Amino acid sequence: MSQAFWLDFITTHSNLLPLLVGAIACLESIAFVGITVPGIALLFALSALAGSQAMPLHPLLVAGFVGAVLGDQFSFLLGRFASPWLERRWPLRQHPQWRTRGTIFFNRHGGLSVVIGRFIGPFRPLIPFIAGSCRMSPLRFSLYNLFSAIAWSPAYLLPGYLAGMGAQQLPLLQSPVLELLILLCALIIAFQQFHMRLRREASLWHWLQRHQFDPQRIGILLLLSGSALLFLLCIAIQLSGRFTEINASLYTLLHGLGQEIPTLSSLLTHLGDPPLVLTMALACGVIGQLRYRQPAVWGVALGVGAVLLFNHLLKQTLAVARPEIGQALLDSYSFPSGHASAASAFYALLAVWLLQGHSHPVRHAGYMTTLGLVLMIALSRTLLGVHWPLDVVAGSLEGITVAALYRYWLLRHPSPRPVATVPLLALLLGGALLYSLVRTLILI
Repeated sequence: MSQAFWLDFITTHSNLLPLLVGAIACLESIAFVGITVPGIALLFALSALAGSQAMPLHPLLVAGFVGAVLGDQFSFLLGRFASPWLERRWPLRQHPQWRTRGTIFFNRHGGLSVVIGRFIGPFRPLIPFIAGSCRMSPLRFSLYNLFSAIAWSPAYLLPGYLAGMGAQQLPLLQSPVLELLILLCALIIAFQQFHMRLRREASLWHWLQRHQFDPQRIGILLLLSGSALLFLLCIAIQLSGRFTEINASLYTLLHGLGQEIPTLSSLLTHLGDPPLVLTMALACGVIGQLRYRQPAVWGVALGVGAVLLFNHLLKQTLAVARPEIGQALLDSYSFPSGHASAASAFYALLAVWLLQGHSHPVRHAGYMTTLGLVLMIALSRTLLGVHWPLDVVAGSLEGITVAALYRYWLLRHPSPRPVATVPLLALLLGGALLYSLVRTLILI
């Protein structure tokens, strides 16, 4: 049967899309099966199709979550009860290095490997199997499985869904807007690729050391200087007034998308509410001081407070009016976005503090996950129509600059011991999700 037949079948029976998403998410998570199934490509295609037809998003997210949880749980049970039998058969018999590499990764990172492995292609279908064969506690694995799947589902389904929705708005993508979006994506990919090549076994690390450079310091200084310069560039562009037309075009496009997913946009935006992130930053300071004896954690609260203060002063100085919808809801100025700056500062500062002392793969996965969360929270402000796109870009860069400065300080004053990352993350993110859910339900 042709591809056109299947496309027509799926389009006609669009109510089956959540079921297909759940099935593929499950198969992609099952040990050894996930290696052969092009799950990411299929999930992107199905979610894009759902977005192009303006289908509700939440059934897809729930289906992806359930499928991912079931697939990983099945893989864990396979490892726990069938590992010796499977090791004597294909594919483990032909590829014993898969098990060896996965075991090394699991032994190095423990339960955190379940969370990291879900977002790293080669390890995704193997880590749950290895966790089961290494006799990890079923309850402990299930908790890691559930928490990581909550983040995995939107991370893998939202891009395709938004791309499908955006395809309906292509006439709005004038050439300068399209070029700007391509440039933004290129910068994010460049940062990801550069940071990935700063691991100790990479050629870039050895090249920098041969030339008597500290690779870690170079990476941090490049991020610090790059984000600071881009932030200043945003201010200059705002003052010049040359971005007005592109700003308006992007706003029209993004707000149009936001009207299709108002609940999700509200849920995301409340994760960056300044009172919430400031409270969580202070909680980090108290927990870090009393539980881990790390005074350096107060840098998280100090950074968030400094960003909020500077953001307020900059808003009052530049006095940029909000979009019409924002003016009806809020009486403050628009540039830069306080939500975007507070959220990017807190979550990036938290990631910097929690991930210090961990291996490069763990830090890389953590930083990229944090970047995705920060961008979604910032984007939600334009999806809701209360900020111009340039506002949220500038706000995000403001927070990232402060986090890079804190990372440089920690490099010179490292903490004596790592923090129990997962329990603290579960406490903070669980509380933030509960707060955001309650605020969203109240406003509906």
